[in-house]
Amino acid sequence: MSLNPAQQTAVDHRGGPLLVLAGAGTGKTRVITHRVAALLDEGVPPWRILAVTFTNKAAKEMRERIDELCDGRHETRELWVGTFHSICARVLRRNPEGVGLSSHYAIYDTSDQKSLMKQVLTDLGVPDRLYTPKGVLGHIDRAKNQGLRPSELDQLQILEPVATVIRNAYTKYQEKLQAADACDFGDLILHVVTLLRKAMKPSDSQLADLDPMVRMTTRFTHVVVDEFQDTNPVQAEFIDRIARNAELCVVGDDDQSIYGWRGADVDQILRFADRHDGAKVVRLEQNYRSTMNILKCSDAVIRKNSGRLGKTLWSDLGEGDPVRMVRLGTERDEARLIAQDAHAAIEDGTDPEEIAVFYRTHAMSRVLEDEVRRTGLSCRIVGGVAFYERQEVKDTLAYLSVLRNNSSDAHVSRIINRPGRGIGNTTQTRLADAAAKNGSSLWDSLLDPEAAGLKKAAARKVRGFVTMIQNLRDEMHQLPLDELMARVIEVSGYREMLITDDSEESQARLENLQELQGNVMEFLQERPDGTLDEYLELVSLVGGERSEGDATRAINMMTVHSAKGLEFERVYVTGMEERVFPHARVLDDPVQMEEERRLAYVALTRAKRMLTLTMAARRRIYGQTQVGVPSRFLGDLPRDCVHRVGDEPDYGGYGRRSAHREQPIRRQAESWQNDIEYDTAPDIPFDDIPADEGEGVPIYVGMIVRTRTFGDAEVLGWSGSGPKMKLQIRLGNREVKTVLASFVEPV
Repeated sequence: MSLNPAQQTAVDHRGGPLLVLAGAGTGKTRVITHRVAALLDEGVPPWRILAVTFTNKAAKEMRERIDELCDGRHETRELWVGTFHSICARVLRRNPEGVGLSSHYAIYDTSDQKSLMKQVLTDLGVPDRLYTPKGVLGHIDRAKNQGLRPSELDQLQILEPVATVIRNAYTKYQEKLQAADACDFGDLILHVVTLLRKAMKPSDSQLADLDPMVRMTTRFTHVVVDEFQDTNPVQAEFIDRIARNAELCVVGDDDQSIYGWRGADVDQILRFADRHDGAKVVRLEQNYRSTMNILKCSDAVIRKNSGRLGKTLWSDLGEGDPVRMVRLGTERDEARLIAQDAHAAIEDGTDPEEIAVFYRTHAMSRVLEDEVRRTGLSCRIVGGVAFYERQEVKDTLAYLSVLRNNSSDAHVSRIINRPGRGIGNTTQTRLADAAAKNGSSLWDSLLDPEAAGLKKAAARKVRGFVTMIQNLRDEMHQLPLDELMARVIEVSGYREMLITDDSEESQARLENLQELQGNVMEFLQERPDGTLDEYLELVSLVGGERSEGDATRAINMMTVHSAKGLEFERVYVTGMEERVFPHARVLDDPVQMEEERRLAYVALTRAKRMLTLTMAARRRIYGQTQVGVPSRFLGDLPRDCVHRVGDEPDYGGYGRRSAHREQPIRRQAESWQNDIEYDTAPDIPFDDIPADEGEGVPIYVGMIVRTRTFGDAEVLGWSGSGPKMKLQIRLGNREVKTVLASFVEPV
């Protein structure tokens, strides 16, 4: 397929910064790969081209497609293609001393970070009832995403006393990482940005040519960045600095920026042209995925956002079937409809892989799973436990990490008693305390266990572990990487432990270890000269990516966030109700509401041919039943693109209202769903549905009420009825209280 005019313009542009606004399904990867291939054909050396994306899967696909386009004409292996983290890890390996690391530094994954932070909080005497490792790390990650060190935390405007705890924990955490010759994912980018900030300018010193970071800023003549709307401030700064002397092309879609909760800043793409003088903007608007009815509905939802650069998608695939909007009695009816409709579609020849069910939060999946499985179908929950996060895999990789870098306390503590070798918690605590007291690594304490206060029996077991590691380290230099891994699994006793257990779980773990060994062999096939450091770096970087099942006749189920980048023939978007989608927590925040609208846009644009939007009159969620007010996003949809099943919804003031009072949902649905039996919906208008037999005003989870003593609060639940009805409410300071309903009034 040839490039369309807009795509060709993006591929051919030279001479200045370029922003490619690539709408959903408009072929952005095609533009990126053709642009890189064109540069190579023009004579640009491969090592002078940098292409950055967010996932290893995307990077792998990008490289494969470039290889295919070049068809052997160029040495594409010299291209720098990878994720932000892998590229920064590669840069950092060239100058680790600049941030106090060795060339063999370890990369701590999420589990390692939690273990280290747990130790930090214990050392600081922070009460674990109030501060969890995950919560503290969340604040630190947010700081690193913005390029902030502990002394700069005031910019996050964290309230006291939390701010002091976070600052102290951040400082101590970085000290421990430094002592372990390690860094976490956030450090990979922040360390490189720090080095680039300090990079000597050629005019400053005759030694500038010897500074590897100065050379990095002049290495690339062309930099291409994918999914630029997902960058955070420190990632955007890295790109600006590494591309200081390069022609920069960024590709993204401001309408698909949905990761603000993990640090992405949509302003990076919205302000790109302001930060880069003379930047050209090319809009890709021809969609190759969806029919026009789907695109018109998607456009109607997203154009309500004010913070966007603007574009209108179109397709030559025809108008297609109308988008179906279905209103049902309960969440069980909703699940039953989807399950039976999906089953019927599969019976008619639709590939189950081409069917997807989206929900706003994971908590909504349970009923859907039940009903789907009752129809005889399997469901694949996209986003399961990642391969590299499985216990036996992490243990084996920890052994290999310790062979290369025994200063890493997280890895040493993980394997010291796995498989069990009699080194219990008390022994490990004494060793850790001795290390903390001496300011040394845990491994140093293991070398002299008596000094840590261990008795002879415990010291003997510790020495046995140390001897095993030292013997493996001696063998490490004589064995190929795949044989070294096999040796570790054998000598550590891991294989024997699993074989002896002889359970199905142990058999599965053995198979996982076999798969890991196969992974090493594939690594060596791709990189015959690959080192242990490179392999550990690779698996650390891909460790957070989720693996997915491969069940037969399985339809896909996922949150909308997990759906980004995917496409399906038939899509069902569930829970289209206010306080569900859009979520209750965004209703009073205009910035978050814009992101919620972008999330809805992502959901709708995943569908190729059939799109169904469902809502329930009553939904039991989070242990409570709430009245279903139709989502404002439904009210945005153009009438001529939608087929409504059931009565006309009341959009609660967020879209058009019905000209007539609504009638109860009928048991006899239209022909496409007439074989489904539904629970009877309330036989009264929605505006008058009370909670718990009613006291005049409907109460629902998330409702805002005004109290006489505490001000405005959010309803979390209720119990009882009449004068004794009690509400559980959350105050503005996040405190939860229980009050009599008679003491509050709706806002």
